[in-house]
Amino acid sequence: MNKYMEHPYPCIFCDHSTDWGSGRFVNRLPADTYYEFEDGTEEYRDGYSCAECMATECDRCPELIGMDEDVTPDMVYGEWFGGLFSDKAHRVHAGCLTEKEAETWDKAGA
Repeated sequence: MNKYMEHPYPCIFCDHSTDWGSGRFVNRLPADTYYEFEDGTEEYRDGYSCAECMATECDRCPELIGMDEDVTPDMVYGEWFGGLFSDKAHRVHAGCLTEKEAETWDKAGA
């Protein structure tokens, strides 16, 4: 029996409900992970992740970037770019782009 695939469908990372009416249902994602407990033991979890747990760290500021709101060098310079921004950043908020990067991104039709 997998408690992560049954009501209230807890997030595999934070255990908050992702069920209908929880406020986390709409943006939940199918996910799985090996969750590590403080004592070093692991448990395989298969179910859903809430959007909050899928946020990533911005490489330029201390804020988290919401799911699907990150900007990468490939998005600014084109898929062929395959590198990092000049300061070695990879995932940033749109507001953390330099003026030149933002202009390039705007011209690319973002």
